[in-house]
Amino acid sequence: MAQKSIDLIEHSRRILAAIQPTTIRSVCYQLFTCGLIEDMGSGSTHNVSRLLVIAREKGNIPWEWIVDETRQEERVSSWNGLGEFGETVVRGYRKDFWQHQESWLKVYSEKGTVGGILRPILDEFAIGFKVLHGFGSATAAHDVAEESHVGDRYLEILYIGDFDPSGMHVSEVDLPGRVEKYGGVVDITRIALTRPDCTDALPSFSAETKRRDPRYSWFKRNYGDRCWELDAMNPNALRQRVRNAILSRIDRDAWAHCQAVEKAERESLNSYIKAWPRS
Repeated sequence: MAQKSIDLIEHSRRILAAIQPTTIRSVCYQLFTCGLIEDMGSGSTHNVSRLLVIAREKGNIPWEWIVDETRQEERVSSWNGLGEFGETVVRGYRKDFWQHQESWLKVYSEKGTVGGILRPILDEFAIGFKVLHGFGSATAAHDVAEESHVGDRYLEILYIGDFDPSGMHVSEVDLPGRVEKYGGVVDITRIALTRPDCTDALPSFSAETKRRDPRYSWFKRNYGDRCWELDAMNPNALRQRVRNAILSRIDRDAWAHCQAVEKAERESLNSYIKAWPRS
């Protein structure tokens, strides 16, 4: 292997050690920002992807440092017996802390690639995550409207997406408008990328590359002539942004009470399940 490739793998390993878990595209953005690859074109990103496969196959980079939520396997759960199932029940038991909060939070994004990046935060707070894959379907918007009327809590969506014609239009116009059309009452708060994020510190590209997007003129009028991709944001910064947004909306006393109750319930459940047959 050429020394240039060896060096690129080592730079990637150091980046991943600091920001994992993340996507290959996110690694590419970090390399590009540091001037270690020429651009974000397919030639450069495919080369990084190829080298990261080699590095993981050789054991130089742990497989779990790189996530790919677009190719997750789905299957029906099964166990070897009641004993093993019981252990799964204890590990998987989570009390719904959100029942005792004023709001009910979900995180939405136009991009499925960030799901794995945010998984530690989503799991910590038991937050739902929905990928809109660009513009969400009418069914998805209707489901949100229906969910907003469940229980006494108000539903708030924390939105993360690209700062470009489609990405901005989804959170600022399309999703709010369609949810309202179907009778929903939802607070939609865009937390990334926001205008303060879009500086020279992150790679950007001309809005002219999105000229064929029907939202191009609207974006130019409202946000200017530069675009930024969510993938360019440092994954640690994105995780912290989402975590801070969640914490700022939590009643800490109610949350702590639920934690104490959950601990007692888990201990009680564990005592009961230990009596189950192990074969």
